[in-house]
Amino acid sequence: MSASVGESVPGDLGAPTFHALFQEYFAQMTRLAHLLGADDAENVVQEAFVKLHQRWDTLTDHTRVAGYLRATVVNMSRSRTRHLRVVRRTPQEVAPDELSAEVRAVANWEHQRIRAVLGKLSRRQREVLVLRYWLDLSTAGIAETLGISPGTVKATTHHAMENLRKHLGDDLGGER
Repeated sequence: MSASVGESVPGDLGAPTFHALFQEYFAQMTRLAHLLGADDAENVVQEAFVKLHQRWDTLTDHTRVAGYLRATVVNMSRSRTRHLRVVRRTPQEVAPDELSAEVRAVANWEHQRIRAVLGKLSRRQREVLVLRYWLDLSTAGIAETLGISPGTVKATTHHAMENLRKHLGDDLGGER
C-alpha cells in the first residue's frame, strides 16, 4: 500500500505530506537555486520535487527530506550552471526568456551587486555562503548538504567572507 501525493506514508505517524513539504520549501529552494546561479530556478526546484516524489514511497526518515531537497537543488544548480557556461559560449539568435516578476523583484540593484561578487567566488565558497546566510543553515547542515567536513565549511566561510570584503570593500558592515 503506497501513499498518494497528499498523504503521509503508512505507519509513519506525524510524517509530513508531500503537499505540505512543497508548500513549505518551494520558495526557499527556488531562492537557493537562483542564488547559486541557475537561471531557471523554478524548473530546477520542480525537478527536485519530482525526484523526491519518485522516492516518496521508499523514504524511511522524513526528517531528512529538507536536506535531501537542498542537496538535490545544489547538485542540479551545479549542473545547470555548467550547462549554461557551454550554452553561453555559442551565440544565440533567440532572445532569452523574460524574467518572472519574482526574479526581477529579488534582483534589485543591491542583490545584483552581491550576486556579481558571489559569481567571482569559487563554486564552493559561493555555495557555503548561500547556504549559511540565505538559508540560515548550521555548519553541520552545510557540511551534510555539500558532503564536506564541518572544518572545511568553517574555513571556506572564512575565506569567502574575506573575498567578499575585498570585492565589496567595507560596505558589508559588521565585524571582521
